[in-house]
Amino acid sequence: MTDSGNPGRDHVDLNRGRRTDSALAERFEAFADLECAPAGSGMSVDSPTYALLARHVARRTSLLALARECRLGQPIPNLLFAAVKRLLGDAPGESLSGFYSRIAQGEEPAAALPRTFEDFCLRHAERIINLVRARNVQTNEVRRCSHLMPAFGLVAQTTGKDLALIDVGAGAGLNLLWDRFDYRYSNGSTFGSGRSPVLIECESRGEMPDIRPRFPAVSFAVGVDLNPIDLGDEEHYLWLKALVWPDHGDRMALLANARSLWMRERPRVEAGDALERLPSLAAEAPADASLCVFHCHVLNQCSVEARAAFAAALRSVSQWRPVFRVASEGERMDVTLVEAGRSATLLSVLRSAHGRWVQW
Repeated sequence: MTDSGNPGRDHVDLNRGRRTDSALAERFEAFADLECAPAGSGMSVDSPTYALLARHVARRTSLLALARECRLGQPIPNLLFAAVKRLLGDAPGESLSGFYSRIAQGEEPAAALPRTFEDFCLRHAERIINLVRARNVQTNEVRRCSHLMPAFGLVAQTTGKDLALIDVGAGAGLNLLWDRFDYRYSNGSTFGSGRSPVLIECESRGEMPDIRPRFPAVSFAVGVDLNPIDLGDEEHYLWLKALVWPDHGDRMALLANARSLWMRERPRVEAGDALERLPSLAAEAPADASLCVFHCHVLNQCSVEARAAFAAALRSVSQWRPVFRVASEGERMDVTLVEAGRSATLLSVLRSAHGRWVQW
């Protein structure tokens, strides 16, 4: 299991045999309509740039041919656009680089952008294919801590114990550093030391849970990922930057600041399959702490069978210790107590995919 970064709709069921031009075109149109739309629902994250480009790709068989080469199980539009953006990092003199730079500074995408994008893709088709065949959509969106932090606070207040955290699909483990960040909500609530290089700002809709301003103690924290990200490796970091959409300069700044924290205090992230590692990691967590297993936009890359197996693994652990599951998937986040195989929901909220707003 690995963090895909976006809700994505193609995951494992859009296999190579079904990647007809019409199926791929439909996927890019849906991506533009649902995921790039102005941030109103949990699926949408507001990217006029990728909305424009996705609709252009949907009408070009040559670009759909590149999309067809994406790795199975990956969100196809995200992976294709990230591959292009990564190559632009090595070609700052390209016209497309200029478009993206101006967009990052707040300009609207120009009318000439789609043709410029297409020209770049066709000239670098072989390199793009090599990237989309080898890479994963594996983001580590730190603003998601805007809803994870209150969830952790709720768990700690419910039990009165320290937290033991397991991050499934952790990537680099940036979200394990949540208590090193500062938070500012639109309702005036603030959390943190006020001195962190990472300031997470979030629109708060509705009544926020009444959690203590002081972060709960964390006595155990580990991430697990099939392919952990090493932010000390420049290529890993460049790929993570490539996954940030051109319109989202604020996300790029958050990533850079979070990386600076990560370099000073690297979280523990282990390579492996969460289904296999969960029992041993749960056993390693202190018995007197509240075990909290969390995951963000991970399950969309898993089969129905894998999702069921993960839920079964949590129920199995819950037979010998309670498990708080914080599941931030699709359009919502749910905090559930799983105990003796039975589940009870403690909190359920709507939130944007990148954590810009939370509707309590």
